Amino acid sequence: MFSRLKNISLALGFYTSARKVNLLLRPGIRRSWKEDIVFYRNLLPPGALCFDVGAHFGAKSETLLRAGASVVAFEPNPNVVEELRTRCGRNRNWAFVAAALGSKATIMTMYEHQRSGESSFDPEWKGGDGIVGAIHVPVMTLDTAIASFGIPHYCKIDVEGWEDEVLRGLSSPIPLISFEFHINERITPRTKNCLRRLMEFGPASVNVTPAETVAFHFEEWMPLDEFLEWYPGDLERTLPLYPVGDIYVRLDEQTM
Repeated sequence: MFSRLKNISLALGFYTSARKVNLLLRPGIRRSWKEDIVFYRNLLPPGALCFDVGAHFGAKSETLLRAGASVVAFEPNPNVVEELRTRCGRNRNWAFVAAALGSKATIMTMYEHQRSGESSFDPEWKGGDGIVGAIHVPVMTLDTAIASFGIPHYCKIDVEGWEDEVLRGLSSPIPLISFEFHINERITPRTKNCLRRLMEFGPASVNVTPAETVAFHFEEWMPLDEFLEWYPGDLERTLPLYPVGDIYVRLDEQTM
C-alpha cells in the first residue's frame, strides 16, 4: 500500500509534500532522521565532499546534504532514480551518476529484487529469493569517480554484497569510508577482504554502527589491524537487532 501511494505521489508531482506530511505524522521517523543529521554533522567537516555509493532512494544523500555536505550519488538501478532525483535533485550541492562502482569499467548484470534495496550483482544474494528480473548497467571505478569529482572526505558504500569489488577499484586513500557488513559464512570473508584492502592505505581506526542506527557500537575506535584479527568477534551476540550494520574505517592523522 505504501509503495503504491508513493508511486502515485511521484507520478502526480506531490511526493515532496506528501513526504513532509508523513514525517509530521510519524514522529519516531522524524526523530531518527534528525539524529542521523546530527551524527554526520559531528563526524564530517563543514562542506565535506561525500560519495554515496549505492544511493538507492536517496536517504543517505539527503541526510548528508542536510548535514552540510556536498554529495555525489552513484546508483545504477533505473527503477529508483525518479524518487532519488525528486528527493535530492534540486539541491545544488548534489550530483548524480547513473552507474554502479566496481573493480573495473564494464557492463554488468544487476539482478532486480522485489525489494529494490536488495537488488545486487550477486544472483545468490539473500539466497537468490525475490529476484524479479535482470538489467544491464554501466560500472565505473572509484578511481574514475575521484578523477572526475575529487577525493571525497567520506565515502559510504552500500551495494548488497559487492563492497569488496568497489574497493578493488580504489588506489588512493579516502579519509573516511563506511561499508555494509553481514555476519554469515558467505559474506564475512568479503568483509575481511574489504578490511585487508583498506589496510593497504596505512594505519586506520574502526568503529561500527548497528543496523537502523547511527550510534557507534564501540566507545573507542579500534586499530584496523586489531579489528581485522578480531572480526566478527562478539558482534553477532552484542548487536541490538540483527548481525548487520556498517563498518567505518577512518585514516589516522599521520596517514592523511
